Amino acid sequence: MKDYSLANYQKYTLLLASFFIVAFGQPAWVWWLGLIASVGGFACFWRVLLAIPRKRERFCLAMGWYAAVQMVQLSWFASHPYLYIYAVLFFCAWLMGAQFGLLALFIQPAAIKRLPRLLGIASLWVFLEWSRLFILSGLAFNPTGLALSGALYPLQLAAFGGMYFLSFWVMLTNLFVLRIWLNGSLKQDVLFASAMACLPYLIGAIHFHFHEQAMRQHPSTVSVMLVQPALPIEEKMVFQSAEEARQFVLDEWMHILATTQKQLGQSIDLIVLPEYVVPYGTYHPVFPLKEIEELLTSLFGSQVLQFLPPLEEPYASYIETDRGPQWLASNAFLAQAVANLFKAHIVIGLEDSVYVDEKAKHYESYSAAFHFPPSNQPAKRYEKRVLVPMGEYIPFDFCRKLAAQYGISGSFTCGKEAKVFAGPVPFGTSICYEEMYGNLMRENRQKGAELLVNLTNDGWYPNSRLPQQHFDHARLRTVENGIPLVRACNTGITGALDSLGRPIGTLGEERIQLQSLADSIRLDVPAYHYATLYAKWGDAFILSVCGCLLLWGLIDWKRR
Repeated sequence: MKDYSLANYQKYTLLLASFFIVAFGQPAWVWWLGLIASVGGFACFWRVLLAIPRKRERFCLAMGWYAAVQMVQLSWFASHPYLYIYAVLFFCAWLMGAQFGLLALFIQPAAIKRLPRLLGIASLWVFLEWSRLFILSGLAFNPTGLALSGALYPLQLAAFGGMYFLSFWVMLTNLFVLRIWLNGSLKQDVLFASAMACLPYLIGAIHFHFHEQAMRQHPSTVSVMLVQPALPIEEKMVFQSAEEARQFVLDEWMHILATTQKQLGQSIDLIVLPEYVVPYGTYHPVFPLKEIEELLTSLFGSQVLQFLPPLEEPYASYIETDRGPQWLASNAFLAQAVANLFKAHIVIGLEDSVYVDEKAKHYESYSAAFHFPPSNQPAKRYEKRVLVPMGEYIPFDFCRKLAAQYGISGSFTCGKEAKVFAGPVPFGTSICYEEMYGNLMRENRQKGAELLVNLTNDGWYPNSRLPQQHFDHARLRTVENGIPLVRACNTGITGALDSLGRPIGTLGEERIQLQSLADSIRLDVPAYHYATLYAKWGDAFILSVCGCLLLWGLIDWKRR
């Protein structure tokens, strides 16, 4: 039997090298390390595993190694202000580590030498990664294939099979490199591994240049204004009275609208404001009309008054107050006024509550995105479907007690479906990290969307790599579905991508500035879109292929 043992210095060298290559091999860290990881980063670690005969030791080493990798890649968790986040970080890291430990049990010399088992191992990993989508609200961060998306050409592979197709390719390429390591430089193994490493660039280049040429032949654009207000998180603030809180929100509106002043008079088709941009819901009448008029005229002049929506519900109500009867306006009133003023469609993130039983005073609350056309027509609403555990919904009784210590006492209701709105082009909306779920974004494409609009607030994780990782996933959604994407963040990366995953423009240049800058940006986004295999078949394609390959591997293992 061949001896696969290694000297201690060889083990430690390979362990450290593989850790740094894989942990930092992401577009948000060092993009070119990701390309190395996609070819040999995992193979270096697996070579160490082959020198460890006991299954328990192999599992524990693989679990600890991959958990440490995830702690680096999820280190943005630590920027959260509340200490419970460390428990979440360790839970996520060790959960994914356990998955990798399970995979490590199959990394054996006999399996590496048999092609069916090699394909089965890569397929098993795809199912393990895919299963993360069903843990609580889902854990979509850091799929292995993200390493391959740092360069534009291999990124295009997502158009064929989505994110998990990239993960399959990364793992299979690493397995073939490991096979060369075990068998020596056999000509057929070297040729196959080289082909696996090079094909994403070749296929991606053909795909990219074909559609780039088609994009030049169809130069139509959508003019968008993206607003990044960089407002503080209200949950962290304490107000002495309702009047103080109301005035604070009016000041927030002043701050938001001041960033749009420079865009007035330009041709704009669509305005996008972030997730949950201001409190007080959508249609709740809370602001005295006189104060609203003073705010708008101070920014845009007296001519703005002709663009105000009608004084009727749901925009405003005539209410008896402690100052006598007066007109009170809602956030919807201000949003509609902005849409009318700029003659543009507006998408804005607001909370909305709907009574489901008025007698019992039972209502449901939604984190929602509203579409206001520039014509005083009724607004359309999309309800967020992927809610953040503990922040937007509280899953268990013991969690509710813990959340109460941080002032969190209620939960949003989960949305049920994707919705496409009729704007300058048909567009689908996502809120926050929903855009990290390829299966959800694909539903917008299936319903006819030609543009994706994302509203985000990454303010809970200031000065971290979360906004960049979030943006990297957004790139994948554009290529998977063959349509452009625009995103407005409270703090984060506000910008736009074309349908090939190329940034059209972002607000700010440096990483910290990208998150903290309060401003607006106007961009002409290429409207070119195209059909993709992923948009047609979704994850079912790669899961079906992997299911067949996994079955083939099991049959081969049984026979031998």
